[in-house]
Amino acid sequence: MTSNTQRRCGVGIRGVAMAIDSVVWIGLFMVAIPAVGLVTGDLQTSSTRIETNLDGGPALAGLGLWLAISILYHTVLEWRWGKTLGKYLVSIEVTRPDGSAPSFLGSLLRNVFRLVDWLPAFYLVGIVTLAVSKSERRLGDRVGNTIVVRP
Repeated sequence: MTSNTQRRCGVGIRGVAMAIDSVVWIGLFMVAIPAVGLVTGDLQTSSTRIETNLDGGPALAGLGLWLAISILYHTVLEWRWGKTLGKYLVSIEVTRPDGSAPSFLGSLLRNVFRLVDWLPAFYLVGIVTLAVSKSERRLGDRVGNTIVVRP
């Protein structure tokens, strides 16, 4: 078997996968916000469009729901299949360093820390930690005990 060190993925291919998954995140946003608008009564419909104008608490609830389902999207798909849609399309996957599947907790921690890796904008913390890491692991990978490899 090939060493995981030789198969690990760097910033470039992981960035392409994340760009694809960002399209999914936009779709999830387009579901989460109207869902909160429906519950709070802030959803207006017409024959040509649906509009949601959220302020204050409902806006925070919409943002929280969107972040939660986005994190669950990554967590569940990586835990069960090792890959999200973006990772599938670029042929990479998430594993533990020994090559086994990530645990649910490891996948969850990895993806909660995605919010930290994203800081201050455009994954700057994640890119820097991945670029300076000898093991090509972002902060979320380290906390979740995962790596991203080409199978």
